[in-house]
Amino acid sequence: MSATAHRLFFALWPDEATRQALAGWQAHNLAGNLRWQHRADLHMTLHFLGQVDDSRRDGLLDLGASLRGLPFSMVIDEIGYWPGPQVLWAGPTSLPGELIALHRQLGEGLLSLGFALDERVYRPHITLARKVSREPRSLPLQPFTWVVDGFVLVESLPGALPAYRPLTAWRLGQHA
Repeated sequence: MSATAHRLFFALWPDEATRQALAGWQAHNLAGNLRWQHRADLHMTLHFLGQVDDSRRDGLLDLGASLRGLPFSMVIDEIGYWPGPQVLWAGPTSLPGELIALHRQLGEGLLSLGFALDERVYRPHITLARKVSREPRSLPLQPFTWVVDGFVLVESLPGALPAYRPLTAWRLGQHA
């Protein structure tokens, strides 16, 4: 009997006000022919895990429950473009210390569970559109504050819309 694998990642999952601000920006600034990120899929990845066997999921759930941190605010004030992956994104120009600490704690826990970490520098962002063939002209973003009070373990569902499904959520500031 073979184990089932699921494509998983840890992420910050926006509250309704943040989701509305991002979706509003998309609607007012992006052409209809771009591949917009679905409103329900907007998120900020903490750590991407890839294919994970069900047998390893309990370790991830225990890790999520064990993390400590306080809620924090993050100002989303930048629109960026990466030509290689053809991604248009929004993010913070200033990283809150709490975000850096959460990313680090999660990474240390994942290493202890035998997961490999992405070796690239962590660039927190929220993907707004994919398959953007050239950098758009200056697209202003009215800065807004996202109050982050938790994080989630998410399953990617290729071919589905929305493509991401939160499996478990943990609140910051609460201890197990």
